[in-house]
Amino acid sequence: MKKLIVLFGVWMAVCGGVPAAAAQEQAIDIRQLWEQANTAYINGDYRGAAEQYEQLVAQGYVGDRLFYNLGNAYFKSGELGRSILNYNKALKLRPYDRDIAYNLSVANTQVKDKIDEIPEFFLSRWVQAWRSSLDSNAWAVVSLVLLALTLAGVLLFLLTDRTGWRRTGFFAGVCFGVFFVVTVVFAAVERRELTDASEAIVLAQAASVKSSPKAGGSDIFLIHEGTKVTILSEYDGWTEIMIADGNKGWVTSDTVAAIAY
Repeated sequence: MKKLIVLFGVWMAVCGGVPAAAAQEQAIDIRQLWEQANTAYINGDYRGAAEQYEQLVAQGYVGDRLFYNLGNAYFKSGELGRSILNYNKALKLRPYDRDIAYNLSVANTQVKDKIDEIPEFFLSRWVQAWRSSLDSNAWAVVSLVLLALTLAGVLLFLLTDRTGWRRTGFFAGVCFGVFFVVTVVFAAVERRELTDASEAIVLAQAASVKSSPKAGGSDIFLIHEGTKVTILSEYDGWTEIMIADGNKGWVTSDTVAAIAY
């Protein structure tokens, strides 16, 4: 992780035009912040640890361990909404991490709202689970391997004279080609979801969801801290949300925070 933090400082120097000496100082500052936050957490100063982790986030640092640690610090501080928000951010970056998934599931048990989700077709769930087993970069690597195998099958089909080898090359090229297309789609979808900001977490302890984007709108239902919602639109300090069962309405924009970087 220290190497990643140092590399982050160098990257800022290259992309942002920061002088090398300043970049080195910045890398040291980031490393010190990281170590201080970890020390604060170990010593039981969870709120102080969260504040220092947030300073790293404010400086543009993004990492699954950072958001995981930040989620842990908020959870220990009793801030359920922010802990779930950061666990979700960490899980976006590393969707197959069992520790992140477990801590998120524990935090979700403390959410007051128990919403029945709209049933999803089993095939869609299966495809989503398969797709989420790897991140976008891993799927991209797999797609390159499959592309090479597809080309090898095509060359075998074109360059050999033996019927058996031509048949093998043809079927190999077709099969690997199909899998190549699937993995490219998976990589693209995972990349899109990584940058997607349509999902959010409720940060307020309780909030009334209104029928229109104004304080005088009628109350439709109540949502509580930690509930995941979908952002539909925004207007003049108000955000239109939808919960898992399909019900929707408006809340003030500071009530929710998008799962985004």
